[in-house]
Amino acid sequence: MKKLIVLATLAALPAAAMADVVISGNLAVGITNTKVKDTGSVTTEDRTSGEIKFAGKEDLGNGLKSIWQIASRINLSDKQDNARDNAWSGRDSFVGLQGDFGTVTLGNIYHMPTSGAMAIFEDNSASFKSDLYDQGDRINSTISYKSPTVAGFTAVVQHSFGSSTANEAAKKHQQALSLAYEGEGFSVSYDGTRAKEDANNTSKLHELNASVSLDALTLMAGYAQGKDSDGKRRGYGLAASYTMGNITPKLGFWKEGDFKNADGTKDNDGHKAYAVGVEYALSKRTRAGVELAKANYDDNATADVRTATVYLGTKF
Repeated sequence: MKKLIVLATLAALPAAAMADVVISGNLAVGITNTKVKDTGSVTTEDRTSGEIKFAGKEDLGNGLKSIWQIASRINLSDKQDNARDNAWSGRDSFVGLQGDFGTVTLGNIYHMPTSGAMAIFEDNSASFKSDLYDQGDRINSTISYKSPTVAGFTAVVQHSFGSSTANEAAKKHQQALSLAYEGEGFSVSYDGTRAKEDANNTSKLHELNASVSLDALTLMAGYAQGKDSDGKRRGYGLAASYTMGNITPKLGFWKEGDFKNADGTKDNDGHKAYAVGVEYALSKRTRAGVELAKANYDDNATADVRTATVYLGTKF
């Protein structure tokens, strides 16, 4: 009901008041067939993408602007598997200031903003079963600073006071750092985060990405390493895409190592995963595609997983 009231209020505002509000979004739904080894397959309709944003700014003079954004995760298949599905301001939502010094924002903000650069598929990239890669997340009670881009370099520093009221009281803070460089036809980035588990322990996650564009061909590589009080794990992967007119084939590979426990022993729980897909651009905004991803586990006692998806999506 509250969402309807907010939307009705926005719709009722005069045109002059809405002049600086930008509405954008990305919506997509897929039909997915999932098969776990030695069991039957299950076919479902799933959200492959879904977001709507309201954003605005005000010129405060002397090169300073106030900025704001409210973004919500949209699930057109109307399932509630994720608590943020169709919830108002469940994605990046903030207020902030922007100027020659950079950008400062406060609110519900994505930590590790350049993570997952190699996850180029609509739904399931080769890292779809990874516990390490593309693990950036939106954290409540965050203050974030993004530097201006200087000679291709950009930095982001973030601090969360706690993802909930209980975590704030327990002082379960989280910090994140992102460094990125973009040159002519290539880019490299680092994302790292440090989170307090309890009074005596912290968890750390590091991710590196690099990409090279050679006309229609784009090559990407990624690496991730995570460590907590229980142990650590590493993984790496590659991805590629090639644009031929309206058609873009994609390939991906990810290797996740075994978990190394704090006592030095290893769990035989690593895996290799592969992804292949083709996307067709129906227009500048609308796309359709098909994807196949498969994860093969090192331990025969863990069942391999295969997914196949056909999807349709559009941006506005």
